[in-house]
Amino acid sequence: MMKRTLEISIPLFVLLLLLMPLRGGFTDDGFIHIQYANNVIERGEYSFNPGEVSFGTTSPLWVMELAALGTMTGGGDTLITISRVLSWLAGFASILVLYALVIALGGRRWTASLAAAVFAADAWFVRWTALSMETSTAVLAVLLMALASVRAYRSQRSAAFLGVAIALASLVRPEVYLAIPVYIVALLSMRGRVDRRCVWATLAVTAALLVPWLLFARVHIGSFMPNTAGAKSGGLILNPLTFVAKFEPIVKIVGSTQALLVLAVILAAALERGASRLFSPPMRFIVLWIAALPVAYVVLDIQILSRYLLLVTPLLCVAGWIAVEDLVDKRLRTRGVRAVTAALAAVTIAVSAGFYVKVVVPPSRAFSHDLMHNMTGIAGFIRDNSAEDAVVAAADIGYLAFYSGRRVLDLGGLVEPATGELRARHSYEDIIQRGLFLGLEGYPHVDLFIDRALEPDRFEDRVMSGLRFERIYQTKVRNLGIRKPGPYFYTLYRLVPQR
Repeated sequence: MMKRTLEISIPLFVLLLLLMPLRGGFTDDGFIHIQYANNVIERGEYSFNPGEVSFGTTSPLWVMELAALGTMTGGGDTLITISRVLSWLAGFASILVLYALVIALGGRRWTASLAAAVFAADAWFVRWTALSMETSTAVLAVLLMALASVRAYRSQRSAAFLGVAIALASLVRPEVYLAIPVYIVALLSMRGRVDRRCVWATLAVTAALLVPWLLFARVHIGSFMPNTAGAKSGGLILNPLTFVAKFEPIVKIVGSTQALLVLAVILAAALERGASRLFSPPMRFIVLWIAALPVAYVVLDIQILSRYLLLVTPLLCVAGWIAVEDLVDKRLRTRGVRAVTAALAAVTIAVSAGFYVKVVVPPSRAFSHDLMHNMTGIAGFIRDNSAEDAVVAAADIGYLAFYSGRRVLDLGGLVEPATGELRARHSYEDIIQRGLFLGLEGYPHVDLFIDRALEPDRFEDRVMSGLRFERIYQTKVRNLGIRKPGPYFYTLYRLVPQR
């Protein structure tokens, strides 16, 4: 009993230890979810700007979860704490489910413990769990989906649970709708070894949970899918060379934390071939999902972020350790297996943790601090020095709407369909340099504008569309994330009509 407790306690301790450097972290996207949750609590509507129903968040289930718990605390700043608690709890639960998944696939408890510890040290998983977004909940939902899939073809209970997991995961991240066709392809590959009652159970439960939401979204919000789905897609990639080149960020992100496990999967597939458990029926859905989602991202030209790939990497970690077991069991004596696998785990953890400490933590801490202090300072200034009906145009909108209480014109195209269409035709820089955001339908006046740039005061006294840009506030943000080092200047302008 003590041995089993240690096997799972060590991975949980690894995760806790690595979460601590970013324990106060938060993101602007997190504020977008909170803004929606606040409006659900206060107004009973799914909106970003009060009174304007919109589908500007990718995670309706996360918003509703925040709203349900926030109702008991009165919403407001308590939603930040609620997000953090839920994110961390989902992170720890994900480690437990990953451990169970390895065992369900025939792995030894030793292997399951190593796999759990390795994923607990995954730099991207730790980062997004600490930053208190919906990501760790999405990871948990995908792992539950994979766990249910292991027996879903011969157990009606597992089949029904798979339907629940697919539906819930889809409502946390819309990419998981892809799991439905992946499940069907996995069924077709089984060649008749499937209980049809299980298939109908999965599809019926999935539909029973998703259809009501889709109807609500269409009637109440006006759209089946989030505006962000279109805003982050560049269209179909049809050129083969472009298609291959688009995999570069995926390779870099996955390789930075799981390169050795990817190598193990490749070696097991090549050396063991049909004898590897990677090709067994219980692994079919998991392997297809690992392959399908990155391809979908590339084909649709989705801007790849590390948190998007966390819908794949926990299952890649599981597949990698199953592959490691297959390889070492047939090539090493029993006494050497634990030493080799422990060494592999230690190296993987060291590489990922080192990458996390040196590359991930410093910019993440800096941005979180500047978001919660410098950027919210702009919002507070606007709240105290503008009319209640003022409209603010900006690219970073979550903190701004939450703390300023003003109507926000979203220049990123995430919330407002009008600016989403504008972003589809023009770059962000083109939109602001040419003043294309001025005079948009539904926005008869824009009173304030926040410029985000590597240089300060670049719009000072400029006149566009009969409005003069008058600088009234400025602050500095050290970076906009790992890939966008700064400093960036956030400059607030009052737009003064010229006569």
